[in-house]
Amino acid sequence: MRTGFYCCYLLRSLKRGSRDYVYVGSTPDPARRLRQHNGEISAGAAMTRSRRPWEMILIVYGFPSKASALQFEWAWQNPHISRHSSFDSVPYALQRTLYGSAQKKLEPKLATLCVMLGLPPFCRWPLHVVCPDPQLHTDILTRAQQHNVPAHISIARQDIAAAVEQADNYPFLSPPEPGDRCSLCRQSLEQQRPFGACSSCSAKWHLACLATHLTHSLLEDDGSNCQPPLLPTTAQCNECGHTHIWGDLARAYAAAIDE
Repeated sequence: MRTGFYCCYLLRSLKRGSRDYVYVGSTPDPARRLRQHNGEISAGAAMTRSRRPWEMILIVYGFPSKASALQFEWAWQNPHISRHSSFDSVPYALQRTLYGSAQKKLEPKLATLCVMLGLPPFCRWPLHVVCPDPQLHTDILTRAQQHNVPAHISIARQDIAAAVEQADNYPFLSPPEPGDRCSLCRQSLEQQRPFGACSSCSAKWHLACLATHLTHSLLEDDGSNCQPPLLPTTAQCNECGHTHIWGDLARAYAAAIDE
């Protein structure tokens, strides 16, 4: 497993009389963390001991950094005291669910998740939601539509272990070759300056140049005075038009300089 992987997860208790109880956490290794929660190995969270055994019913991954994953975890665990004022923009009836007393139950946690995925800053991150259960997956998809979760956030029905393995195999970005140039500014590419490469053609760019190019394109297409976001959520290659998830480009560069 690559060291860059880090996810938030949702556990559901399998104990008789406690099946509606859930727990939110975060980890770089979901399989190991579930074993810890179930007491098979040491270091499980103390608050989950009384409702063992647990099952992991979904994970969220693709965070820009571990710090951002912890930020997401905190807001998911504590929407009633989170500093994300964006929660205040949701309808009052839904706020009663998000801020209510049943914070350890499945319904509030699913509602909170889908609201968060549709609000900044989380809606701009290249997130993936993975849920193996078909009924729960359908439920999350329905909620996502209700809360305008953006299309670049994927919600997949998939085995969690398979999803983790797949996440470790995001495209590898090799260091720039001598003579490589940004296809936008035509200046040399250097590993010290964030860069990216198209997976469908030979184009390479400085990420700052690509972001600037996309910002100008949005302004021209929109024709209004609305200021687009500083960083896009998706990026189209200027040469072949292939669409990339912006966060995946950033993660590929981060992995390249860590090699």
